[in-house]
Amino acid sequence: MNRRSFLRSGAVVGGALALSSPFHALGLQAAAGQGPRQSLGYGPLIPQGELALPEGFSYQVLSRQGDRMRDGALTPGCFDGMGSFRGPQGTTILIRNHENRIARRALGEVPVIVPQGFAYDTDPAYIAGCTKLLVDRRPDGTFELLDDFAILGGTDNNCAGGVMPWGSWVTCEEVVRAGATGKKHGYIFEIDASSPYAVPAVPIPGAGRFAHEASVWYQGALYETEDRRLKDSLDVPPALSQGGSCFYRYVPDTNGRPVSLTDTQGVLQALKIKGEFNANMDIGREVGMPYGVEWVTIDNPDHDDNTDNTSAATRFQAQAKGAAVFDRMEGAWASQGGSIFFDCTVGGPLQLGQVWEYNAHRNTLTLVYESTSAATLQGPDNVVVVPHTGDVFLCEDAAAPQYIRGLTGDGEIYDFALGLNNDTEFAGACFDATGHTLFVNHYGERGALPLGPPGNLPGAPPMGGVTFAITGPFNQRSRH
Repeated sequence: MNRRSFLRSGAVVGGALALSSPFHALGLQAAAGQGPRQSLGYGPLIPQGELALPEGFSYQVLSRQGDRMRDGALTPGCFDGMGSFRGPQGTTILIRNHENRIARRALGEVPVIVPQGFAYDTDPAYIAGCTKLLVDRRPDGTFELLDDFAILGGTDNNCAGGVMPWGSWVTCEEVVRAGATGKKHGYIFEIDASSPYAVPAVPIPGAGRFAHEASVWYQGALYETEDRRLKDSLDVPPALSQGGSCFYRYVPDTNGRPVSLTDTQGVLQALKIKGEFNANMDIGREVGMPYGVEWVTIDNPDHDDNTDNTSAATRFQAQAKGAAVFDRMEGAWASQGGSIFFDCTVGGPLQLGQVWEYNAHRNTLTLVYESTSAATLQGPDNVVVVPHTGDVFLCEDAAAPQYIRGLTGDGEIYDFALGLNNDTEFAGACFDATGHTLFVNHYGERGALPLGPPGNLPGAPPMGGVTFAITGPFNQRSRH
């Protein structure tokens, strides 16, 4: 188990485990009438080709959509959530989601192809899944891609996921439907990151059937976000309302042992604000104000409603018991001390995005950032905590240009990276075991992309998915 995963598991470090939030000062700032502030971060962004990064940082491309993999297949597109693991002999393993959708198959999306008998659904319309990359950093600081292949397939809309402390990646389907084979979709799947070959795709029904986004393991529970729109959004007609999102936790019967989730049973619960029935977390919430939390149990987490739009749907079961409602919950990550951060892409009255902190020890939920300007943050999606600083990196999914923004424990926001010739979202941000390499994706445009140089200049092909390795002094962020 690497140190970062060890911290995520909630282990004691240095004889004690801090229970206070790194965002403890926000309540005082809010009381003083101070709004969101900007930070210098790591300094101004300097163009370096495909990315603009602060001075002292550099990047290398590891993988592109359309590259030929070790298994002979082309690298699929739609690069989304990703997890990093310590590999053999100092290498790094990456498990990368591919959010292919059956509705876009006509566009010619490159499918995730696994050996016969390994795909979850044999219906050829289900072309999503995950690939594995094995990366080595040479003594000169450059990176070498040693291996890549499809490790899980036959799924749909593999969006984000989560790193488990025992060395596996949980990948999440962001859709609820059934295929021609009758297989139900809307589950999470666990992948042994150390496997040198494809693994069978086995769903975990107890963790719920809903439009999953991300998952985080912390001290015996798997916390899960859901990507659904809330009614009364400014740019969404009422007819397209999806009833909002809920925040879940799956408590398996592992007795605290770090084992695979695949064969577990347990209880699925949803977060409820104490004293509020169906609390609307989208508007009227004060930054820095902690809300007491309780959990309601979902009676039928593996429902049979393939529309995900009746009272049987998981979120509506939760809301019938008073669960809080959010607007498009997306990425999630855990930090040392029991803080689980997640964001809402269109959260807040201006629909520019919110960042929330659930403190697992205090059992409180706090709004730690709410964007008031698209110039500072718009559409936060994937999330990762910077190991050396505790900052939260937020990958934007909004109108171009696309940024990775950093959020400090003082509630200050800054720019860390900017995409220069690819207007698709950043996704899959995760750090290696040392905390000095950030792996991150450009999602890429959907459809069949011709091979060729990157970019959106006249005459260039469409923008494909890209996986980057970014290195630099992540422990030297300005404190001012």
